[in-house]
Amino acid sequence: MATISPRFNDQNVRIGWQVRIRKRSYPQQVKTFRTKSEAEAWAKVTENEMVRVVFQDRREAESTTLSEALDRYAREVSTTKKGAVQELSVIAKLRESPLVPLHLGAIQGKHIASYRDSLIAAGYKPATIKRRLAVLSHVYAIAD
Repeated sequence: MATISPRFNDQNVRIGWQVRIRKRSYPQQVKTFRTKSEAEAWAKVTENEMVRVVFQDRREAESTTLSEALDRYAREVSTTKKGAVQELSVIAKLRESPLVPLHLGAIQGKHIASYRDSLIAAGYKPATIKRRLAVLSHVYAIAD
């Protein structure tokens, strides 16, 4: 069951609404919103996902940047592969992308499409683009 309560600053001025969801066999979820309607909507969606058993805890994805994920992937996954040198080269190129400072949970399909389109516009060959997107896809698959 979700509990929605107002959040106050040091001067006792309401700054937003905090949602706290506690449900057995799920980690407690706490998030703060500017408006009560946003808080209620998030609570409804999250509780619905828990009931349908499709809920996934997104806290780590919302706090980890793509840069951090690429560093860890290079350290823990790429080094075990046969083509480690080539993949590390691809990761180095991915680190130059505008996606790097974004959190994993914030990157959407439109961001990936924009990155792909910028590579096409820069004249990269399809195989190069596919290779970079494949590594990016595997980073997400491993992070899941």
